[in-house]
Amino acid sequence: MSDPRFDGVVRPSAHDGRVREALLPVCHPGDSHAANLLELDDGDLLCTWFNGPQEGDRDTNVVLSRLPRGADRWTTPAPPSADPGRAEQNPVLAQRPDGTVWLFHPSNEPHDQTTARLIARTSADRGRTWSPPRVLLEGPGVFVRNPPLTLDDGTWLLPAYRCRRSGEHSTVLLSEDGGGSWQEHELPGAEHLVQLTAVPRDDGSLFAMFRSRAADRIHASESTDGGRTWAPPARTALPNNNSAVQLTRLRGGALALVYNHASLERGEYRWVGEGAGRRKKALRTPLTLALSDDGGRTWPHRRDLQTTDEEYWDNEYGYSYPSVVQTRDGLLHIAYSYLRKTIKHLTVAEDWVRDGRP
Repeated sequence: MSDPRFDGVVRPSAHDGRVREALLPVCHPGDSHAANLLELDDGDLLCTWFNGPQEGDRDTNVVLSRLPRGADRWTTPAPPSADPGRAEQNPVLAQRPDGTVWLFHPSNEPHDQTTARLIARTSADRGRTWSPPRVLLEGPGVFVRNPPLTLDDGTWLLPAYRCRRSGEHSTVLLSEDGGGSWQEHELPGAEHLVQLTAVPRDDGSLFAMFRSRAADRIHASESTDGGRTWAPPARTALPNNNSAVQLTRLRGGALALVYNHASLERGEYRWVGEGAGRRKKALRTPLTLALSDDGGRTWPHRRDLQTTDEEYWDNEYGYSYPSVVQTRDGLLHIAYSYLRKTIKHLTVAEDWVRDGRP
C-alpha cells in the first residue's frame, strides 16, 4: 500500500517556511534511489531514479516523474522502458540544443555490476515518449551516476566509472558528435574514487569531485584540456561517507555542492548487519548544501538540508545520492533518496544557504 505522504505535492516545509518540499510518488514500495534532475527548455522539471524491489534486482527499473512549469504536484512516475532480465540503475538526464532529451543508465545482470553496459534512450517530446534503448558501451562494468557536462566547444563529457572484480576507478566519456560516438579517457590515481561530478571554472578549467570508497574525504581534481587529462585526485577538507555527491555551477559563478557531511574518518558511523556480516557504516546524515565562491577551493557557506527524523534510526539508509540544479528563476532544486523509501524534493534560494549556519 502506498504511503499517503508520497503524494508529490510541493508545499512549505513544516520546519522552515523558506523551504518547499515534496515526497514523490513511487511505483514500487521497495527501493527508490539515485535521483537526477533536469530543467527542460520549456521550464518543466524532470526527476529520474531507479525503483523496484531492491537495488540490483531484475525487476528494478528506471522511472521518470515530471513537475510541470508552474505546477505544485509531481506526476506519478512511469518507466521509460524495462529490460525484464537485467537491473537498471543510476539514470542521468541531459537535453541537447535541438531539444532532444537523453537518458543514460547502466544495465547489468542481477546483482553483478561488473556486467554493466551503458544504455541510452532519446526523446523528441521532452520525455513523454522514448526511443528504443541503444547500447552505447558494452562495458563490462561501465557505470554512470552524474549527468553530462556540455563544454564550450559543444563536446559532451559524461562522467563514468568501471566496476571490476579487483575494484573500481573513474573515467570520463567524451563525445564530439552529439552522442553518436564516445571516447573513454582514464583518470590517473582514481582507484576507489568514483562518481565524478564536474563543473567549469571561470578560467576555462574543469573542476571535479569524487566519492571515496574509503569513506574518508571528498577528493578533487582538475583538467585544463577539456577533460582529456586530469590531475591526480587529492583529498579535500570536506568529509565523505562513501556516498554520492553532486556539483553544479550557479549563474552568478558560485559552485553548489550537495553531500553528506559525515565520514568513517571522523568516527560518524552506525553498526549494520548481523553476525559475521556486522560492520561499521558511515552515517548518511546530515545532507548538506555548500557554496564556494573560489572555484571549489573553499566552502565557507554550508547549511544542512536534512538531519535525522523519527524514522531514521529504524532505517540504515539515511538521506543520500543528491542531485542539484538551478532553474531559470534562480532557485535551487535538490532531489535525494529519502530512507530509500521515496525521493524527496526541496526548493531553496541561494541566499538561504548564505544566510544559514553549518
